[in-house]
Amino acid sequence: MKEILIKKYDNRRLYCVEEARYVSLSEIRDFLQRGDKVKVVEKSTGKDITKYILMQVLLEERYDLLPTYFYQMILQSPPEAIDSFFKKFFPWMMDVYKGFQEGNFSMPTMPGMPQMPQMPFQNPWMQTPFNPFMQQQPQPAKAEKPEFAEEGSDETMAAILKRLRELEAKVKSGK
Repeated sequence: MKEILIKKYDNRRLYCVEEARYVSLSEIRDFLQRGDKVKVVEKSTGKDITKYILMQVLLEERYDLLPTYFYQMILQSPPEAIDSFFKKFFPWMMDVYKGFQEGNFSMPTMPGMPQMPQMPFQNPWMQTPFNPFMQQQPQPAKAEKPEFAEEGSDETMAAILKRLRELEAKVKSGK
């Protein structure tokens, strides 16, 4: 694996020093896919901007990789929570995924996550136990709800939807 140095000029063009030519973001992706390491620096300042350019490559190539609400959550979350997510939880998830791909079904210990303040957005995913941004809170026991409550209530709608899912499952299974 070799390191390819790319210089970003003030006019936003990317110059590959090794190949002595300008390159596109998709060509940078090609370098990475063949196993090369890429380093991008600003020509005028020498500042390393590799992460910035790799994010551009990722977004150009796989812009629909993540749902919109995930980007919104990232932008609305405190920086320390995002930092912890990408330095602790995300590598853990990738290790678990890689283990499953290799047939190793043991789960490594999940890293601790910081307490997260109340967020300005509402997303049901935020209430799930695997949310890396929220510390798990004990859930109060829910009282049993009647299968059918008064007409037009939320309980009635929930019961109807539950019954529809049951019937749909039966139809799909052929019973």
